Amino acid sequence: MKTIIALHTGTGNSLYIAKRIPDAEIHRMGDFLSGRYELPEDTERLGIVFPVYCWGLPYPVRRFIRECLGRRDNSKLGYVFGLATCGAFPLYTLHDLSAELSDAGIALAYGASFRLPDAYLPLQKKAVTPEAAEKMAKDIEPKLEKAIQDISNEEISIPRRGPGWRIVRRISQSAMVPRNNMGIIVNECSGCGTCAAVCPMGNISIVNGRAAMGPECISCFACYHRCPENAIEYKGATGQYRGLVDTKELKSI
Repeated sequence: MKTIIALHTGTGNSLYIAKRIPDAEIHRMGDFLSGRYELPEDTERLGIVFPVYCWGLPYPVRRFIRECLGRRDNSKLGYVFGLATCGAFPLYTLHDLSAELSDAGIALAYGASFRLPDAYLPLQKKAVTPEAAEKMAKDIEPKLEKAIQDISNEEISIPRRGPGWRIVRRISQSAMVPRNNMGIIVNECSGCGTCAAVCPMGNISIVNGRAAMGPECISCFACYHRCPENAIEYKGATGQYRGLVDTKELKSI
């Protein structure tokens, strides 16, 4: 049975998870939101794969649910699952996902989260080493294998909410909105376009042979970590986390 995955990823952790789902057809959420791709009417299995931002859903995930799923007839939509990656802990993110989907008339059947390297520079000033990243990927393997099997069997595991989840949800919604990121500085740049290709918001353009940042940044820091010339600077940050997938994979999805 074919699985359609709606993916939001910055540095590639969530793409690493999405690639492990058998027979998965992966599409960036930007493709749905721009109209370049529409969810087939006969979709039997839908996966939503994304990183946790501020204990909640990234802005593109909320938009995808509200603007794409919320405006279609979902009466034939089958099994829906959500997989989240996080640098620390997900808190109530999966229940947040369930609530957003419920508002669109969709039931979340299964949710799981996986701890992978934190690439959020305001908190993680020093990039995770490749060795540490490989260890974290190895550590989640049993849980990931179980999730893959559960999804294959269409198991039901509904995420639970905890105390104060509505407050956390409001904080996440207000904090994770697109804006100018004044902390990102472009130094000597050849204009190779890698940052523009990996930016999930389409927020970067090449102007006069140099990367130019727009006002729609959601602080995923894919541009910083994936720049092949280390030409992008963020205050106090050192090193780059190149992730668990190749940059060319991020550029091609």
